[in-house]
Amino acid sequence: MAKDRASSSRVALLLFFLALAASYTIHADPAAAAAAAAAAQCGPPADGGEAAAVVIIPLVNGEGNVEAALAVQAHDLSLAGFSNRSGHWHAFPGHDHLLPGRSTPLPFGNTYRDLIGGLANLPSLPLGRGPAAWAASVLSSSAGDVEALKRALATQTVMAIEAQRLRPVGKAVVEGWESSDARVAPEHLAYVEQWDTICYELIRARRTGKWGGPFAELLRERAGIRGEEDALAVVDLEVNRTLGELLVAHARSA
Repeated sequence: MAKDRASSSRVALLLFFLALAASYTIHADPAAAAAAAAAAQCGPPADGGEAAAVVIIPLVNGEGNVEAALAVQAHDLSLAGFSNRSGHWHAFPGHDHLLPGRSTPLPFGNTYRDLIGGLANLPSLPLGRGPAAWAASVLSSSAGDVEALKRALATQTVMAIEAQRLRPVGKAVVEGWESSDARVAPEHLAYVEQWDTICYELIRARRTGKWGGPFAELLRERAGIRGEEDALAVVDLEVNRTLGELLVAHARSA
């Protein structure tokens, strides 16, 4: 029960961040949001099947019109795609089966390499109320400048997802919301890159009673994570991936 409450609060925080965008309101099914958060904490189904559930988050303007919507995967809160103001869906490659109805495939993936040329460029993205509203307006039209669309999706990814996964990113977004110039700090890029690896070691440490799995040294060298206490100070939302899933995920994003 405690885990369910914590999970629900994290998705509620996700909705809160998006709702702060000027002139936009977020509507979502609370039961679906709670289920998605619980799935995110618990990982993929025990039978090994794919966690195909998504949470649909409409972006609604002050007149009650849906301008756009995000499709967020339940198992790790990653973006599967979005819909524009007409309700037409656009899917990242390999994610079309997760979206309701027909969708247009996007000509790029959902990694930061695809969206902004690499993780190293993440600190160049301004974050906060203004950028959130701008990103929503770009998704609303979903036509024209492909580079603007990529940047808008990267902006939404950081504020709607990384801010939930990682405490330092969430703190930066909250503190810089009104100024609209919050940034992901360069020293936090390793947390973004290794989030699921940190989760893997955390879950393993709880199971075995000690820190020191196959990625412990990598995390010490690349992210300054020296033990469970350091990991807990960084990670807010956990994903439970198997070793194989972790390796595949990093191979795809490399």
